[in-house]
Amino acid sequence: MGALTLKSFPFELRGWDIEKFESIDPTDGFGSNTRVYINKDQVIQIEPNYKVYTYNTWLTDKGRQFFDSIFGNATLNAQKPKKSWANILKSLVHTLYIFDHCNKQQSKNYFFTIVFENLSIEVLNILLFMSQNYSFIHLKRAENIKLKNDLETNYQLNSASNKIKLNTSTLCLLISNNPRYEGYYLNLSLRQRFFKGNLKCLIVGSLIDLTFPISFLGSNLNTLKTIAEGNHLACQDLKSATNPIVILNSELFKRNDGNNTVEILKMLKYTNVFTQSWNGLNLLASSLSETGTQSIAKFAPLTSKDLTNFSALYFLNVTVSNIENIKRITEAKLLNHALTNNKEFNLNKLTLDQNLNFENNVNFHNKAFKPALVKNLNKYCYLPSSMFYENEETFVNTEGFMKRTTKLISRKQTKNNWQILRKFFKQFKSQVTFLNQKDNQIISFNSKKIDNFKNYVNFHYLATQSLTNLNFYLTIKTEPFILYNSRFKTPTKKTFNTKLNYWLDDFFTGGKDEYSQNSLILTNCSKISRLETTNFF
Repeated sequence: MGALTLKSFPFELRGWDIEKFESIDPTDGFGSNTRVYINKDQVIQIEPNYKVYTYNTWLTDKGRQFFDSIFGNATLNAQKPKKSWANILKSLVHTLYIFDHCNKQQSKNYFFTIVFENLSIEVLNILLFMSQNYSFIHLKRAENIKLKNDLETNYQLNSASNKIKLNTSTLCLLISNNPRYEGYYLNLSLRQRFFKGNLKCLIVGSLIDLTFPISFLGSNLNTLKTIAEGNHLACQDLKSATNPIVILNSELFKRNDGNNTVEILKMLKYTNVFTQSWNGLNLLASSLSETGTQSIAKFAPLTSKDLTNFSALYFLNVTVSNIENIKRITEAKLLNHALTNNKEFNLNKLTLDQNLNFENNVNFHNKAFKPALVKNLNKYCYLPSSMFYENEETFVNTEGFMKRTTKLISRKQTKNNWQILRKFFKQFKSQVTFLNQKDNQIISFNSKKIDNFKNYVNFHYLATQSLTNLNFYLTIKTEPFILYNSRFKTPTKKTFNTKLNYWLDDFFTGGKDEYSQNSLILTNCSKISRLETTNFF
C-alpha cells in the first residue's frame, strides 16, 4: 500500500530532479555571484551565492526574477525570412563585392559597419582583431559615452565597494547617480557604513531615497564648480573629512562636458580626496559589460553618417529601445530626408540583426530604413543569438573583478556571438580577397592601454603560446593607480550650465540589460510600484 499524499504533490518538483550551478547576475554592473537551479533546460530559481573574496550575500528582486524573459521569442519566428548560414554569408560577400566595385568608381566609400553593445571580452577581442585586419570593417558603439580610459582609475570603483577602505572614510559625495538603481551592493554597503556611525553622505543630482539619510546639495553643475572653487559650504566637510569618497555615474559621460566634469573634480587634489595613499574618485558602471569595454579599447559611437554610408549593417546585441543615441539619430530630420531621397540606398544593402528577441528592433528598421528594407525583405536577416546561460564568457565588473559564466543550458535553434563571428572571419579570409587589407601586418604596439603594453612586452621576451597565458595579473582583479601631483598646467574646460539626470527610470524594467524589459514578472512589479509611488517631485 502506497503512502498517503496530497493530490497536488505529483505536480511538485523533486529535489533530485533539480541541478544546481554557479553563475553571475547580468542586471547590474557588479555581476554578483548567484546560484541557479535548472530543471529540463529551464531556469526555475536564482539565489545569491557566497564567495570567499566578496562580502555580498544579497540579491535584488530584479536579479531573482529576470530569467522568465530569456525563454521568450528566442527561437526562429515564422514571419521572418528563414535563411541558412551559407546563404547569409553568401549574401554578405555578394554585398561587399558590389560596393567594393562602387567604391572604385565613386569617391564615396561604403563600409561593413558593426554596431555593438553588452558584449563579453572574448567577443570584443575578435571584433577588434577583425577591424585591425580589414580596413572595410568599422566598429561603432551604440552608446555615446565620452570617457577617457587610459587608466583603470577612470572607469572602476576604487574604494567605495571595499569594506575595509569604506570603514576608514567619513564622507561620501554622490554625483548624478542612484546606487539603488545601478548598484544595489554599493547602496547596501553605504547603508551599513552609515548606521555604524561617523559617515556623512552628500548628493548632487536628483533628490532620491537611498533608505538612509542624505544631504541634498543641488542638481546643477554650478554646485560642482562652486565646490571646486572652494566657495561652497560643503568644502569645509570635504577638507575636514578623513578619506572622502566621490562616486560618479557612467551615464554622466553621455554629456558633452562629461570629461570636463571629471577635470573639475580633480581640482579636489588640494583636499583629502586625492593623496599619495588614497584615491577617492570612483566610477559606478550601470551595466556588466561597460568596464570590460573600456578596458579593451576606445570605440567611437554610432553617428548619422554611419547609417547612410554602409554596405552591410550588423547590429550585435543592440536593443534600440534602451539606447538614447540611436533614438536621437533616427529622429533627426536630416537623416530621414537622406534615407528617403537617397537612390543609392535601394541597392543591394544588407542588414544583419542579432539579438535575443526578433521583435526588439523590428519597429526601428521599419521606421529608419523603410524605403529599402520594407520592399526588399530579403536584405534583412535576423540571426537568433543565444542567451546569457548558454554562453561561456568573461566580463569585468565595476570593481575590476573578472567574472566568468558557464554554459548551463543547450539549445539548437541559436548560436552564440563567438561562433557567428568566427564564421564571418573564416569567410573573409577565404572569399573576401578583393577588399584591401591594412598594410601593417607586423605585430606592433598601440600605446593606448597599459595592459596591452604589458602583454606586448611579455609576448616578445617570454616564452608563451598565447597572450592570455601572460594575463596572470588579470585572473582575479585589475588594480588601478593614479598619477599624483602632476606639474602640467590645467587647460581651460567648458561646461554646460544644465541640470544633471533626474532618476525617473523604473527599477524593474529599466537598466542596460536586455532581459528586464521582456520579463513578465518584472513588468507586473513595475505596475505595482508605479501605482504606489509617483515620479513627480
